[in-house]
Amino acid sequence: MHVKARLALLAGMAALAVMLVFAGLRGIVLVAVGLAGVAVTAAAVWLFLAHRGPIRWMALVLAVASPVAVIVSYVRAQLLWVVLCTVALWGLAVAAGRSALADEGRSRMPGRPARPPRHPFLIMNPRSGGGKVGAFGLREKAEALGAEVVLLDPDHHEDVAELARRAIERGADLVGVAGGDGTQALVASVAAEHGVPFLVISAGTRNHFAMDLGLDRLDPSTCLDALTDGVELRVDLGRVGDRGFVNNASFGTYAEVVQSPAYRDDKMRTTLSLLPDLLARHTGPRLTVRAGDTVVEDPQAVLVSNNPYGTGDPAGLGRRSRLDAGVLGVLAIKVNNAAQAAGILRGARSTGLTSLTALEVEVDSDAPLVRIGIDGESVMLPAPVRCRVEPGALRVVVPRHRPGNRAGVPMDWAGVRRLALTMGRAAGRPRPEPPAGPGAGARPAARGEAGAAAPRKRRWHWHRSPDRAPVDYMGAVYGSMLAASVIVGAGVPGGPYPRVELSVLLLCTGLVFWAAHVYAHLFGISLTNGHLTWREFRTVCKDERPIVEAALPPSAAVALGPLFGLDVKGTVWLALGVALCGQIGWTVAGSVRMGAPPRLVAVSALVSLVLGAVIVAAKAALSH
Repeated sequence: MHVKARLALLAGMAALAVMLVFAGLRGIVLVAVGLAGVAVTAAAVWLFLAHRGPIRWMALVLAVASPVAVIVSYVRAQLLWVVLCTVALWGLAVAAGRSALADEGRSRMPGRPARPPRHPFLIMNPRSGGGKVGAFGLREKAEALGAEVVLLDPDHHEDVAELARRAIERGADLVGVAGGDGTQALVASVAAEHGVPFLVISAGTRNHFAMDLGLDRLDPSTCLDALTDGVELRVDLGRVGDRGFVNNASFGTYAEVVQSPAYRDDKMRTTLSLLPDLLARHTGPRLTVRAGDTVVEDPQAVLVSNNPYGTGDPAGLGRRSRLDAGVLGVLAIKVNNAAQAAGILRGARSTGLTSLTALEVEVDSDAPLVRIGIDGESVMLPAPVRCRVEPGALRVVVPRHRPGNRAGVPMDWAGVRRLALTMGRAAGRPRPEPPAGPGAGARPAARGEAGAAAPRKRRWHWHRSPDRAPVDYMGAVYGSMLAASVIVGAGVPGGPYPRVELSVLLLCTGLVFWAAHVYAHLFGISLTNGHLTWREFRTVCKDERPIVEAALPPSAAVALGPLFGLDVKGTVWLALGVALCGQIGWTVAGSVRMGAPPRLVAVSALVSLVLGAVIVAAKAALSH
């Protein structure tokens, strides 16, 4: 998780650097235009869903035209590539950061080895997930592992809860389901009542519960590995009245839509037909939600979940990073116009979205019966409906080796930074002394010497020896060449960069490459030597510092060019000369410091000079 957090910080810094260096102050305008386009699109989508007739189709045109107009504005400003690079880097940063935070969350949801069951009982729905039971041979594989399998008859309704109860009475010591979340919830409730382990097989269409357990949704047969090599997790179970749910219970708009007889045959047409009246409250119940001290009057939609969903996306409908927190998540949406619909993008800060957690939730209605979607299954219960959570009520057995839940947490930059700077569980502990030997305390032999022993752990570079040079000359040479290359890029046919932009470009490029080298350095050490300490992290940052320092003299040359009466073109050539002099000077100094003979010093200087000549030639070619 620490490596992912460092990657997130690095990608985030790179995204900001690309935006600031190549767009400058126009970057603020780019961000504003993009946010405005997203808000307009969100408002247009609301109008499309909440109205019929000409307004609906005009809103559809606006929803399509808004992002197109934003892209066209980026193209006309010749900054589309900047936006694409920034978005890609930022997406990488968010993905890596959320994955790191999810890893940390999984580490707080411990499991224990599960004893292989002697009489497992599995219920399989052959139609679930488009026929995954047959496609993956789940029945045959389960029976080969000693499980009793009941294949549901698609043409006749069967009470799966009663099937599970009878199996437990016959001695089943594990029950499981290969089917949708609704079937999973019914059997899970029976398993929780009898204290029997429960097996989830991801053979449904969406498999939300399996996803949050970190199971493989692409190959449901891997879930059967839990029968021989499993881990038991204690997870919570939600209750709506006396009925259990593993994911969520929905009230309001969604529950009203899914109860329609036409919904199964044509979901899209039915939804678009019913939504305008439901969103405008012309039909449907008037709900009141009470969760602790919070009361939400007349929301259009309410979602009560078994543990809260992550809020990384605007509506908060991501994944759940934990299933053992012992609380219910509550999301209530109350939107009266397009402006409030666009404001939903602000997440929990939106006036139209209420997000909280509670131990119990009461949903009341002006109608005697309330329609509820419980894990996708439509039911009706008398009002008021009370929801509660049973902490740790369900024993779930999962395979020891599984993909894991790779999302489910909001992006928290403070948390990512904390993980990036935490060097593991061994941080802060005194490192054990290496065993004493004949060469203890002696300076290690240089690389290439005859009879040199293998280097000790944490011996990162040759310059880590006690008498190493105070300057990393190789990094300084690299930084000088990098600065010279950046200056060459400033001589494109469109004209040289203004002085301020060139100075900022040199410094930001040095910082980005410094960060990249620090990350690569730490990543390599983590792979070979395990965890790091904060002191070692600072040492690596200091060792790579010459990459940034080498960019300072050329930047100073750009800033001081007007004092010598030079125009912008002359200033660029001055900065290039300073960078090349630094490149050659650091090469010679490093060779001398390493004790190279005069001939090798001269050869090193000549090679550096030739490289500098190539850079000058490239600059001259680009300038004309």
